[in-house]
Formats: sequence, C-alpha cells, structure tokens
Amino acid sequence: MLLGNQNTMKLKKGSIIHECGEYAILNGYVVCKTGNHLLKIMKQGTFTITEEHFIRKLIYYEAQAELHVERLPMLSTTDFLQKQAKAQSEVMHNLTRQLDLYALPVKERVMALLYRIACEIGEFRYAECRIPVVLTQLEVANYAHCTREYLNSIRQALIEDQWLAPGKKWVLLDWDRWGEFIFHVEKKGMDRGHKC
Repeated sequence: MLLGNQNTMKLKKGSIIHECGEYAILNGYVVCKTGNHLLKIMKQGTFTITEEHFIRKLIYYEAQAELHVERLPMLSTTDFLQKQAKAQSEVMHNLTRQLDLYALPVKERVMALLYRIACEIGEFRYAECRIPVVLTQLEVANYAHCTREYLNSIRQALIEDQWLAPGKKWVLLDWDRWGEFIFHVEKKGMDRGHKC
C-alpha cells in the first residue's frame, strides 16, 4: 500500500518486496531469506535489492512485521551499480555463513544464530544485548533448524550457564563472552573446512 509519498509503502508481515532498487526502512524490520533460511535481519537504514532474478529469485526480502519502507530514487547508474555489487557480495557472504552454521552442533548453532541477530538488530545496554521481539520462538527454532521444544531446552541450559538472562525475552549476558565464544566456534569451523 502506497502512503502520502508515492515511493513510500506500508507493508504487512509476510509481504515481499520484489522490485530491484535501493530502499530505506523507515519503521519495522526486513528479513533477507532464501527458502526457510535467514540470511539477515535489517532495521532502520537502507538496503539494496540487487535484481529481481538474482540467484533465480531464491533470495527475497520480506516484511517481518508491519513495515514502512521508501524506495529511494536512483541518483546515478554508477552509484547504483556499486551498491548492487556490494549487496550481491554481502548476500553471497551471508549464504556462505549460513552453510557454515549447518556444520555446528545444535546448541552452538542456536548460539551463533542469536549472536548474529544481536549483531544486526540488538539493543546494547552495558555488557548485555537485548534482541527486540521480532521473531517468534518458532521462527528462531526454524532458522536454527531444530524443533521449538529443543530450542526451549537449549534456552534453559543457556540461562543456567548464564549466557542468557532469565525470562521470555532474548537477552544475551556478558557480550564479550559471547564474542569470544563465537570467534572460537567460527575458527573451529574454518579449521575443519581447511582439512579437506
């Protein structure tokens, strides 16, 4: 649905943005996905849809909640081509990162997913990072490729080990500890990959 400005749209959760171009998120969240795999969550700021047929339409951008987004005018072809190349490179990086996630045991996979989401949209306060309520538990479980029940058992273990704050929200405690843990997990995954 278009709003006052002809290029500003209000979208419902699940609406997909199709047209190639540069967009500004005015309010809400956009998820970049392929199938049932989360590549990135974006909040207020800009993003570029590289082309409608990029990787055979397997990559798509979806409103995660009610979303206000504006399609920005193309100022120059050269500028847009540079943004397009950068966005394509980022998508490929995110696809590779998603593949690396599959090699991890489930608990590490959940932790890596939470850390990545926190890096993208987290709200930091002192040494903690709170993930806004953007994804349901079922969505987090699907993106971590486990059942909701298994996610709940992992969540309880992370609370007991003081990785997460008690309660229903995702609050990552001791951000430096998370960073060190994820660094070692990623390094271990890279080392595994180089043994072939």
